[in-house]
Amino acid sequence: MSAAIGSGSIGEGDRIGPGVALAESGLVRYMGFDCLAERTLALAEARRVEDEATGQDERMGEFVERYLGFLGSGGKMVGNFGAANPDAAVADAVTALRGAGLSGTPVGVVRGDDVIDAVLEHDVYLPERGCTARAEKARIVSAHAYIGADTIVHLLDEGARLVIGGRIADASVFVGPICHELGWALDDWDRVAVATLAGHLLEGGAGRTLDAYPMAVVSDDGVEITRQPGTGPVPVDSVKRAVAHEVHDPATYLTPDVVADFTDVVATQAAPDRVRFTGARGAPKPESYKVLVALDLGWKLVAEISLGGHGCVDRARATEGLMRRFLEPFASDIDEMRFDIHGVNALFGAQHGGGTPADVRLRMAVRCPSREAVDAVTFEANQMWLSGGGGLTRTVERAIGVTPALLPRTHVPLETEVVVA
Repeated sequence: MSAAIGSGSIGEGDRIGPGVALAESGLVRYMGFDCLAERTLALAEARRVEDEATGQDERMGEFVERYLGFLGSGGKMVGNFGAANPDAAVADAVTALRGAGLSGTPVGVVRGDDVIDAVLEHDVYLPERGCTARAEKARIVSAHAYIGADTIVHLLDEGARLVIGGRIADASVFVGPICHELGWALDDWDRVAVATLAGHLLEGGAGRTLDAYPMAVVSDDGVEITRQPGTGPVPVDSVKRAVAHEVHDPATYLTPDVVADFTDVVATQAAPDRVRFTGARGAPKPESYKVLVALDLGWKLVAEISLGGHGCVDRARATEGLMRRFLEPFASDIDEMRFDIHGVNALFGAQHGGGTPADVRLRMAVRCPSREAVDAVTFEANQMWLSGGGGLTRTVERAIGVTPALLPRTHVPLETEVVVA
């Protein structure tokens, strides 16, 4: 017995069409959608603070409309479309379903990943900040727990055809449907690790197969990553590196569903368009959830300018020195400042020492505590023109930082409900 599931999204703003094509191919019964990056969720929370009716993925209605054929034919969708406001996403979905004549469709919602009150009540430690939550209370915008597949399985068991949550962990949007379809117990750790490997490979979306969205066929024998026939090959080298993506310790990969061990995972080219993975193992899931705490860090300016021709690197460095002098009077209003020369040191710093590029781009990034301060710095950024460069751009926006924490599962009561459209 096997389960076939497709990837429909890697983050906010992805193209919807390739996922729809996969869903309508008839190759999959389930589609999983990871719509959240760390900063995406924090910005969604900021929108919700401004307007309590917002904070969801604003494409929810469009997702439903584009996937009507899939849903109408019995397909099921699971995603963290809810972002900071799952109920708002459910409302959008119900409106779209009713408007398309699919009234009666069961929509499952997961609530409870918003844990800002618990984070402050228990004053959790923020290791990257070197302090506890209460010390940063004035800056904290939101706090969301990365929740797992258990609620998804429950809602699918209850008949939900569309499952909407907030900060469901990236792989878990796939783990839930896989375990539901195959009847795998959520404490069968080796099997959950196999499902997690599949989800881990799928949550990268088109980044795993370069253009068309991938799908996975999962069974006790392992995971096969493939794509629609006729859409091109799936080279083993292009997908096997994804096993290590964002995995700090492959022997102890902590997820809300399992502690996965990927050290013995083997990838083989089963066919030109199919890569097979075996060897995932699992241990009991952690006692705590990872929590992402978002902080209001003020405002930031990013300014860039291009310099070309002989001596462009030296002129870029001279421009950096000039800007540092111009900004000295604002030192007390600048929390952070850095300069990068794209083409020379933006990626590897001083490690790359050779070459004389024909052109470079100087990037200046400055973070200030107030809008007034960043506006004053932005005015000075106009002086980058003095270098004789071109293509000066300036962007000012809120600086939202994110930092991790841990919160015991007992402090994260989750709630599920099936809403009939």
